Amino acid sequence: MRYVTVMIWWLSVVLCMACSSQYNGDKSAIDKTKKAKGDKMEYGLACDGSNDSILVFLPNSGGDPVTYNIVKASKGKKIFGHLETGDWVGIMINPNNQREATMVVDLDQLKGTWTYQVLPTIKESKTKSRQQIEAELTDSMRAILFVPREYGFSLKRHFSASSVGFVYKGNSLEDESLVEYPPVPRYTSWRPYNGRLIITRDTLDAQRQRIPDNKVIRDTLDFVFMMDDSLALRINNTVIGFHRQKSVIEANRKANEAAQKQASPQPSSHI
Repeated sequence: MRYVTVMIWWLSVVLCMACSSQYNGDKSAIDKTKKAKGDKMEYGLACDGSNDSILVFLPNSGGDPVTYNIVKASKGKKIFGHLETGDWVGIMINPNNQREATMVVDLDQLKGTWTYQVLPTIKESKTKSRQQIEAELTDSMRAILFVPREYGFSLKRHFSASSVGFVYKGNSLEDESLVEYPPVPRYTSWRPYNGRLIITRDTLDAQRQRIPDNKVIRDTLDFVFMMDDSLALRINNTVIGFHRQKSVIEANRKANEAAQKQASPQPSSHI
């Protein structure tokens, strides 16, 4: 009897070690951050034994791992990321079946720097419409003007976020250009919420004064696809495809290189 007890204790220790392993730099142990009010997503670690049919899940609240059926979620393409033992994950549980997860998001794999390409648009002119200006552009002018830039965000530990796409304005050529890029959103934090991704924009105004919480902009994005270095999110009925970058520094370097390329001899703005 004592032998059986010891064996059960030993297996429990091994299982907990498997569920709490940390690797790959940004992976963390069980996140104890308090859930946002109204968030029905459950958070914890993926444990050894998980596969395409089941998720062995160690909840943040502790206790023993729980096994969830994820067959329907897998068939419905509601598994986001390639689940690995020790990863921090979020799950939505079927209210009619407490042992079935209807959605699984690998939050450790979601962390990182993600970007997508943005093209500029023709600036407003006092003398010509945008359509008129664009009709007068030659192919060589278009190649110079319509240079894509990398926009996006970096999702870090402890729900910290930063923006990608800022360009150093060290010359006046951009002001004289025929085109303009949309402003780069200033992201400060992120959080999963009921199976969605919420990214919060700057909480300070131009005078560095605190913006009232009810006026802070929060972008709500739905997961469409996530695997390896590809991510697709839906915002306002538009699906945006992202690709993973090595770092914010690398992504912003590419954005500035694109700006420098575009700032090389520009077509006259008097077209």
